[in-house]
Amino acid sequence: MAIAGRPGGVLRRAVAVLLLGALVPAAAARAGVIEQVQQSGVLSAGTRADSPPFGFTDRDGHLAGFSVDLLKDITAALSTSLKRPVRLDLTPVTPENRTDMIRDGRIQIECGITTATWDRLQKADFSIPFFANGTRILTHRRFGQGVEDLAGKRIAVVAGGTTRLAVVTAVPKAIVVEVPDMSQGMQLFRDGKIDGLSNIGIVLRGLLEQSDDKADLVMLPRSGAIQYEPLACMLPREDSAWHDFVDRVIATELKGAPDYNGRYIELYNTWFGAGSPLPMPLDHTVIERLVHAAYWID
Repeated sequence: MAIAGRPGGVLRRAVAVLLLGALVPAAAARAGVIEQVQQSGVLSAGTRADSPPFGFTDRDGHLAGFSVDLLKDITAALSTSLKRPVRLDLTPVTPENRTDMIRDGRIQIECGITTATWDRLQKADFSIPFFANGTRILTHRRFGQGVEDLAGKRIAVVAGGTTRLAVVTAVPKAIVVEVPDMSQGMQLFRDGKIDGLSNIGIVLRGLLEQSDDKADLVMLPRSGAIQYEPLACMLPREDSAWHDFVDRVIATELKGAPDYNGRYIELYNTWFGAGSPLPMPLDHTVIERLVHAAYWID
């Protein structure tokens, strides 16, 4: 019995060694973002370069905007927590590649105009919301005064985004055209190849203000929105420590916001306050929703 058992014992040990060899690199690959940053001193982040004022390329060729400032605050908080300098390494992302870049580990966080969807949640996690806005449609005044007047019109949406469903639901007879980004969509709009664009209202406001034809344009619906959009940072899946850290930074910044005090208000006023490139009063209902998502903050 003892001799007969030896081959089985050897086989079991061999299998155990092989399994251990396979598991060691897998465990290393699963090192959390905080541990990775502790070792490297670098936080790899992504944001859009075509979505002012959230993310855009400034005159010096650097990424800037509301989302970039939020990423800088998260980086500073990491540096304080880890008691070492941390450098923010920013990479431009697109609607098509941002989720895969998170899943594949090419970036460790993405903050932009991104909303959670079931499909995206298969590849990434999401922080609590840091901004909220409503989806609307930018079009010519001559086409009508309500979204119901846009039946049969060609409405552009960014490929891979959540806006397509919002437009199809609000204007079932519209012709939805997918574009790579809003810049190309706006060019098609100027050339008369489409009849309108849809995105969150604040992005459309930016395009409207830059347009030479803004007197002839309108955002529909005139008030409200066809869909409420909470914007959040995308994070790697199954990294609870990093998820909790980012949530706490956002929640801490939101503290005091209902009274129009604190870091969040400072950031908001920089990019949306009076004298900013795109003034937009802070809707108190929206800020209440954001703060409610962070109710657990000390």
